[in-house]
Amino acid sequence: MNKPMVTARKADIIVAALETQIVDGTRGPGQRLDERELAEEFGVSRTPIREAFRQLASIGLVEDLGRRGVLVAKHSASDMLDSFLVVAELEGIAARLAAQRISDDVLKDAQDANALCQKAVSTLHITAFNSANMAFHNAIIKGSKNRLLQDQLSTARPITFPFRHHVSTLPGYMEKSVEEHIGVLAALSAGDAERAQELMCNHVNLQGEQVVGLLRLLEKSG
Repeated sequence: MNKPMVTARKADIIVAALETQIVDGTRGPGQRLDERELAEEFGVSRTPIREAFRQLASIGLVEDLGRRGVLVAKHSASDMLDSFLVVAELEGIAARLAAQRISDDVLKDAQDANALCQKAVSTLHITAFNSANMAFHNAIIKGSKNRLLQDQLSTARPITFPFRHHVSTLPGYMEKSVEEHIGVLAALSAGDAERAQELMCNHVNLQGEQVVGLLRLLEKSG
């Protein structure tokens, strides 16, 4: 295994850890992230720390101010609500198009992904649920067969990912999400474009409401 691959793997682990700490408020908005201290904390060189900073900056979780350092970005509840509203509408359109265009193979990918979500619920495996949930949404976006829409979502979605993953820890959330997925899949299978759009849009907006509630609590405690 070559060195760049090892560095990338270490960076991914650091990104996951920092994402969790930023989203749950352990590292609050405006807090400076010290490269040397983090390298010591994670037992790595500064190279994977810098790569982690780059990845976190690309999805808007940190701000790289050059010589002034790297700071945790400030995401207000209203800003995050706006992000989810946009993503919900776009994913709703993707579901509408998928109801008309999705292939049997891609529909099966979405069904299999939700089956894995169900399995993760039964074992309370949050990481597995988040991975399967992402695969479910990705399959439907792929099924839309609309390149422009896919490009728009690739830009709009990343900032929501850490927050969407975090709400999976809330009591009852995973079970409800699986039920909502089943409704979307039924609409896709029936070719009901209007219903698929409505259900997907509501599904993502409900995620957003959970996230906004979390952010408002953090704002009050900050």
